[in-house]
Amino acid sequence: MKILIAIDGSGHSHAALDRFAHRLDWFRGTPQVTLVYVHPALPYKRAVAWAGKEAVNAYYEEEGDEALAAARGLLDGRGVAYDVEKRVGEPAHEIVAFAASGGFDLIVMGTRGHTVLESLVLGSVATKVLATCTVPVLLMK
Repeated sequence: MKILIAIDGSGHSHAALDRFAHRLDWFRGTPQVTLVYVHPALPYKRAVAWAGKEAVNAYYEEEGDEALAAARGLLDGRGVAYDVEKRVGEPAHEIVAFAASGGFDLIVMGTRGHTVLESLVLGSVATKVLATCTVPVLLMK
């Protein structure tokens, strides 16, 4: 089973990963785990041009490493093998696209605990993934 775990560096995503890691025995055999982090693209094209492509890519890489550090530490500590994917773009779209193209069987995500009304008004990555994805999604609180 291929499992994609979305990480954004927040306490919510770390807690979700921790809870999920305790439940790996739910699966027959050892699942193939991939952590995905999506950094929103910088909003101003001119700023990217001004800073330079190398500097912007280094920024994305550094931010991704920082957001994934706790998740990597948790999985390393449990002896769970995993792959890492870092992307840039709109998070929900990138997660859904990567899950589809990678042939994943399950997406695991943390939630911030918004009520239904708050999610409708504010929106959330988890809500957008649920609305657009054909891969099953497991939301961990």
